Amino acid sequence: MLLRKLSESVAIIDTQALDAPNVVAAYVVAGKETALIDMGYQSSADVVLRDLARNGINPDYLLPTHVHLDHCGSCGTLARKFTNASIMVHPKGEPHLVDPSRLWKGAGELFGCELVQRYGRPEPIAQGRVHVVVDGDVVDLGRGITLRTVWTPGHASHHLSYEWEGHKAFFTGDAVGICFPEFPVLIPTTPPTSFNLEETLQSLERIRGSSPAEFYTPHYGVVRDAMPWITENVNLLQHWLKSIRQMREAGWSDEQMSNALTDEIAGVMRRPTSEVPDYLRISIKINVLGILRYLSR
Repeated sequence: MLLRKLSESVAIIDTQALDAPNVVAAYVVAGKETALIDMGYQSSADVVLRDLARNGINPDYLLPTHVHLDHCGSCGTLARKFTNASIMVHPKGEPHLVDPSRLWKGAGELFGCELVQRYGRPEPIAQGRVHVVVDGDVVDLGRGITLRTVWTPGHASHHLSYEWEGHKAFFTGDAVGICFPEFPVLIPTTPPTSFNLEETLQSLERIRGSSPAEFYTPHYGVVRDAMPWITENVNLLQHWLKSIRQMREAGWSDEQMSNALTDEIAGVMRRPTSEVPDYLRISIKINVLGILRYLSR
């Protein structure tokens, strides 16, 4: 069983992304009603459904923080199973849940056909099932559990985080960086095509303004020292931007840049580069490409 209780109200599901543990998380938040925040790749849908069934959970809300495949890929499959669940997403994300063909095509161009086939193709959701939410909307789960939407663009223009009101906690989506337990070094989340540095920094400052104590992150797990984590995120973004700008000016290829940053990350861990897992290498390369696209604009 991969679902693990974190508190009386929150549980984490390891979606076993591409058969790898501790890479993509989904969160179950329970009051009188239950919400599932993020839900992994479509190829992880069976894992998520199994864990929900074993724990007697029938979500009332499906809340993808944004429409990237590792967050919303299984949403259509879960919507087909849980016919009474409300699916909520930012207005810019709605068309991609109703018709995921453009999302699928773009992912194939970015990741390659072989990899996206392993991610799984998202199932479409009937338009009447999808409800748009904007900044400041509230999902009241009852029993004092309230989630408030916080528009946090930068990683994507349609990105929402969810503040757990009264608990100084955020379900961040990719508004903050990545730190995988098997190789715990913070890296940014700066993918093409929509990464925007200024918006990312503004979103981090907006989250900081709520004085959070905890982050529930999708990649991966709970951050208990949220305020220092924000500062580390800001510093890291500036470091990557400076490094990639310098390498670009020196005529380096994106492959050379990715390799250099992979070596740097391995050095921080004092481990050989050969031990950097494939999923982390992929993340590094995608984030390099996102910063290069940002710099080209």
